Amino acid sequence: MRTLFLGLTLLCLTVQAGASHRSGPISLDEAVSEAREQYDGRIISAETRRRDDGRDTYNIRILTPEGRVRRYQIDPESGRRIPPPRHR
Repeated sequence: MRTLFLGLTLLCLTVQAGASHRSGPISLDEAVSEAREQYDGRIISAETRRRDDGRDTYNIRILTPEGRVRRYQIDPESGRRIPPPRHR
């Protein structure tokens, strides 16, 4: 029984450690958790939006300790951040 418990504990720790480095579909909750870990500040909103090309994105707004609002777009399919559009 003890061996089973230790094995399950190690499995859980391995899954948690790899969560922020994985690729593949993620939920909005997972995107918010990762944003909270990566960026200093407080999550003030998180929502799913449909882009002009028909694909969904997660839009997350974070209030920084300096009082600024940072906006991040996450691709739900890959779990990666979508860079902001460049202004000309």
